[in-house]
Amino acid sequence: MPSHSPSPPPRSRLSTPLGVSTLYRRLFGERRILVATHREPVVWMNRSREEGRNRDTPRLRYPAGGVSQSLHRLLLQTGGDWVALRSSSGPDPLDVSLPDQPASYELHRLSLSDPQTSTGYQRFANDLLWPLFHEEPGRVLTQSGDFEDYRRANALFADRMASLLETHQNGFVFIHDYQLALVAQSLRPRLSQGAPPLAFFWHIPWPRRSFLQEVPERAEIVRGLLEHDLLGFQTPVYRDRFLESAAELLGEEVRIRRQTVHWRGRRIHVGDYPIGVDPGRFESLAQSPEGPTLARKFLRQAGMDPELPFLISVDRMDYTKGFLKRLDILGALFRRYPDYLGSLRLLQIAPPTRTTHPPYRSYQERVRQAVRESNAKWARDGWEPIVTLEETVDHRTLAPLYRLATGALVTSTNDGMNLVAKEYLSTQKEAGGTLFLSRYAGAAHGLREAVLIDPYDPEGTAEIIHRALEEPLAIRSGRNRILREEISRHNIYEWMESILNETHDAWNRG
Repeated sequence: MPSHSPSPPPRSRLSTPLGVSTLYRRLFGERRILVATHREPVVWMNRSREEGRNRDTPRLRYPAGGVSQSLHRLLLQTGGDWVALRSSSGPDPLDVSLPDQPASYELHRLSLSDPQTSTGYQRFANDLLWPLFHEEPGRVLTQSGDFEDYRRANALFADRMASLLETHQNGFVFIHDYQLALVAQSLRPRLSQGAPPLAFFWHIPWPRRSFLQEVPERAEIVRGLLEHDLLGFQTPVYRDRFLESAAELLGEEVRIRRQTVHWRGRRIHVGDYPIGVDPGRFESLAQSPEGPTLARKFLRQAGMDPELPFLISVDRMDYTKGFLKRLDILGALFRRYPDYLGSLRLLQIAPPTRTTHPPYRSYQERVRQAVRESNAKWARDGWEPIVTLEETVDHRTLAPLYRLATGALVTSTNDGMNLVAKEYLSTQKEAGGTLFLSRYAGAAHGLREAVLIDPYDPEGTAEIIHRALEEPLAIRSGRNRILREEISRHNIYEWMESILNETHDAWNRG
């Protein structure tokens, strides 16, 4: 921490990357941001011959992901460095820039050259932490030594970040999610007295005590997270569960007062910061002149009539998203209300994830088989109720698709936030589409006016969907107006502003 800290500027509500970057400059000066994530924010791709360019000429693809893309846009304002695991070809570091942006950043891609370390790291993160923190203990798959591989992988992140901090003198460090919980544990001892503030955001749920107990290294995970100046969670429930875990696991090591943890001579602020989206961007894309044309073309290519009603779901094909329960809900809806047969369809945009992991491959095949069985059961005269597309859809097409949809069906069984719910609402200006939101998604905490459903109760959920679909347009659009006001107040830039301000405060107090 610096010996002299400027007085924090007056707080304001900002709504653009430029506004947030201006705040960053006022708080942390001209030094660059350093971000660390498991996944790359951009993917290097070679252009094909069909594009009329040399095959070796690169282009960048931007994967879906509200948070990573918002951080990407912020760093194009401020400049900075980003460390992530390599998932595409191209140079290291990779310079990321856009012609209309004032700055650029360097993407530093790590490769886990030791196959054993890579496998153990991935297994501990994705086959132990992910299922247990989503309260799915039956899906755990781990081996002895995985935690040490996880620690080694985190230490490699710390090595690269320490080198960057030494050469670039970054002014703010922002580390993300359960894959990198121990990075600061290796990084902090290597920093000088004038080290920049370290912030961490835990994107997934923090579980109840009975599930956390299944993680043998739980105390070490908590200690690793306490190496930051600020630790953020999606909801007050997850924040409070973490504080309870710290008190129970660390005992006299810690002293907790409200949202401050006193540990090893430092003070760590632990807060809840529900992630938002950029509602203006989705609204603009949904209402662009070419939007309806793109969406209708997409539906026709998928074999759907753009004039017939449909529900939309957009999820990675992960068991936490409740795919099988979603099909149970649809079956209950058709059984109770057969008038929907032949008209109302479900469009599932469901890119597969972690396809090298046997538990995921098995689950994804179960989903495909269940879709085939549902379609065979409810098909009518060439009409099938479920269309599944296993691909990522560009936001330019996705936003107008959201706007055309009669409703969005979010059936997560346990979800840190769920930004699809907020993206969908962003497109519903003066429209009457209904968000059907699982009560087990973190978004349900803030979107209290949403139509909440319980994926574990397909019959009750079918009744709720039917009633909502029958509501007058005035009721549906009025509900959306209230929900849109909420997501406009708590958008992605307000989230980033809150974290910057709170980190600055915690750093100066610490």
